[in-house]
Amino acid sequence: MNRIVFLGSGGGRYVMTDQLRKTGGLFFEIENNTTDPLRFSLDPGPGALVHAVSLGLRHDKWDGVVLTHFHPDHATDANALLDGMEKPFLIAEEHCLIEANKLKGTFKDYVPCIFPYHQEKANPCKPVKDKDTITIRGVEFSAHKAKHDVPTMGYRITAKGVDIGYPGDGEYYQGQQSHYDGCRVLILNTLIPKGKTVHINKHMSVDEAITFVNQMSLKPQLIVFNHLSHWMLRGNLWKQTRIMEEATGVKTIAADDFMELDLTTLKTRKLRTAATPVVEREEEEE
Repeated sequence: MNRIVFLGSGGGRYVMTDQLRKTGGLFFEIENNTTDPLRFSLDPGPGALVHAVSLGLRHDKWDGVVLTHFHPDHATDANALLDGMEKPFLIAEEHCLIEANKLKGTFKDYVPCIFPYHQEKANPCKPVKDKDTITIRGVEFSAHKAKHDVPTMGYRITAKGVDIGYPGDGEYYQGQQSHYDGCRVLILNTLIPKGKTVHINKHMSVDEAITFVNQMSLKPQLIVFNHLSHWMLRGNLWKQTRIMEEATGVKTIAADDFMELDLTTLKTRKLRTAATPVVEREEEEE
């Protein structure tokens, strides 16, 4: 089954610290030409590991982690998840992995969010820049720059029967939509309600989301508002999705904590948490 599980639908520092919505990012399970589906975490913020365990998703069987940028609500649980994977891959915007003095450019106020140990463990470990493309077991990850307040990538994720656009955090910029033309599902991190003022280089608004989609040559079949802020939650999510749907002609839903999206049928259901599973392991040194 091709699916996404929303281990959190919240975003931004205040929803993250208040936990008004969970902030564990997205879990993907994508079938490919191999025996096992490719399973990975995208932007695992606080709670990704705990919620994966509570839902019985067997994080120890996952294959990797993908990061758009190093902000805590996108990357806090990445090291913990990588620690539990046997042979993980890692795809991340380059500032997540590389020290400032080793990169060109003026952005220097940061430290890499992935520990050297976990970078060495990951194979492959791929720092990405704009327009880079990485293929892992038949699943293609195309990186495209976002306009955020720190270096950030969005991703188009494609495989047989799967085409997902995830532009990541940031405000809309002219031409951004061209990288996601024709994707079947478009997940937009939308933190600002219709008619409200956008902070420069911060996050996308509903107004910008409308522009983004209406500029696409081939629109998606489904739009998902994700990474929801206090502002969006107070702004009547049902109303915001209806505004988007009426303005673009595309079915629009808001993500929910522990929502599973079937990428074949585009139907959703909410997963129930289970008792903590007993994971059988061979005795080994911690």
